[in-house]
Amino acid sequence: MEQEIVKVFNEQHEQIGTATRAEVHEKGLWHETFHCWLVNEDYIYFQIRSSQKKDYPGLLDITAAGHLLAIETVESGIREVKEELGLQIDVHEVVKMGMTSCSIVSENMIDNEFCHVYIYPFEHDWDSFDLQYEEVSGVVRARLNEAEAFFLGETTTLNIEGYEYFPDGQRVKIVRPVGTTQFVPYRELYVAQVIKFTREKIFNQTS
Repeated sequence: MEQEIVKVFNEQHEQIGTATRAEVHEKGLWHETFHCWLVNEDYIYFQIRSSQKKDYPGLLDITAAGHLLAIETVESGIREVKEELGLQIDVHEVVKMGMTSCSIVSENMIDNEFCHVYIYPFEHDWDSFDLQYEEVSGVVRARLNEAEAFFLGETTTLNIEGYEYFPDGQRVKIVRPVGTTQFVPYRELYVAQVIKFTREKIFNQTS
């Protein structure tokens, strides 16, 4: 996976070449990722990253996301939803929010991403997930209004509910409050912007 080839960009999102995933993270080169958020009128969903992951194991993250390979179009990123969550969805079922940039510097890497963000109106139940266990160990959700306040910094904890799934088909229910340290450290306000877009553009709600 670390040897997969991705496109490399300058800060103006102009392609300047290609490199391996390992190289872009080591050198802090700008590259593209695909983000797909599962939402409905009441909830936003998060994945629990597998404890086997090298980066941010066990933390809460975008519902489905991944790197776009050099040979892929942005829409090809929809494969991540099938690979990680087991949901078979079509690109015509997702709503494009747009592109944002994220920079995360950690001990292991410098992650400079141009993120293509999509929203999937999710109307299924917990049984529809078939997780890729080396990537994702569970799925949880939070109420939209509570999540918006949390990611705007108005509250310090967020109530989540969902399940941790196991390869033998068992699942364990999760109901607990979490704080910011339980989330992958994406740019401040990013998730709040996703929720605002979802409310206004998809479900025609006002805050």
